[in-house]
Amino acid sequence: MGTQSTSKQWMQYLKPLVAGAVALMACATGYLQYLQKQDSTRIDSRVTALETRADAQDKRSDKFGDEIDNFKVLLSDIRSDVSFIRGKMESHK
Repeated sequence: MGTQSTSKQWMQYLKPLVAGAVALMACATGYLQYLQKQDSTRIDSRVTALETRADAQDKRSDKFGDEIDNFKVLLSDIRSDVSFIRGKMESHK
């Protein structure tokens, strides 16, 4: 009977420790899930910011593309005007 009473004493002693360890593990798991969710939210916001920047960059690129096309047309017009003026000057010589 001595071993059973010693075993019961150990069980009574270990019960609060095991319950505390289980509670600690549950809290730690909850905290880790919270951190993971916060990290995920932060990553999502960074990805959204990068996508917004990329869209703005595309719009800016399109705007410059239109301006470059307009500039090419302007250069072509200038080239035609210079050729016309040159032709007029050479015909007066």
